[in-house]
Amino acid sequence: MSVATAIFLSFLMVVFLCSIGFQLLGHHVGRRWRTRGDGDYSQSTAAIQASLFALLGLLIAFSISGGETRLQARRDLIVEEANTIDTAYMRLDLLPGPSQPALRELFRRYAETRIAFFTQMMHFEEARALHDHAADLQREIWAAASAAATETQDTRPALVTLPAINQMIDVTTARDAALRSHVPAAMFALLVALAFACAFLAGVEMSKQPRPSTFHVLAFAGTLALTCYVIINVEFPRLGFGQLGPIDALLAEVRQRML
Repeated sequence: MSVATAIFLSFLMVVFLCSIGFQLLGHHVGRRWRTRGDGDYSQSTAAIQASLFALLGLLIAFSISGGETRLQARRDLIVEEANTIDTAYMRLDLLPGPSQPALRELFRRYAETRIAFFTQMMHFEEARALHDHAADLQREIWAAASAAATETQDTRPALVTLPAINQMIDVTTARDAALRSHVPAAMFALLVALAFACAFLAGVEMSKQPRPSTFHVLAFAGTLALTCYVIINVEFPRLGFGQLGPIDALLAEVRQRML
């Protein structure tokens, strides 16, 4: 288990336990208010409680919807990178014959490095080293392709091959940007704080009974933890669901076609 996954699971456990704690605290506070004769306040604040729960639902909907949009953008970029690598590799046929074997070997190594980078992404040191190695291979490919294009007076191979390689390099910047695009931390912090506030209010509502309902306490806490689990998995799919695995296979298929 990677460090990131361990932190992720620990966070979910904290959310679950804190939700239970805030409900129990709300029940305790509610019972004390009712003992002092302040229990009628709930009728006058019902609209406020409903507004807070509605706001919580709205934030959850926005978080999941925005995360799904970013997730789809990442899928599209994986497809684009696979296509650009495949196209650039095929256009090596247009370059002078003697330069092709070295370039094809560089492409094979480059594809393998990109595949390994996304496989090891949750292991930060290994991923950083693979990312840097891929950047070095990009420079080697560009230098070798540029040198090969100048070996002939015919400029048509260069006009077709070099833009394809350039596009292959550019898409990695777009993928790096997509990896860093997530729900704003302030919005997620507000979501968690509002969830705990609603847990407290739920506990206050349960104070009408001498003891809180174990089922409802666990159900509410589990629902909040599960919601956070879904949001984080949509934002960081490689931590849990692995939703990008089938799409990542496209790069492996491109590598297999590099004979």
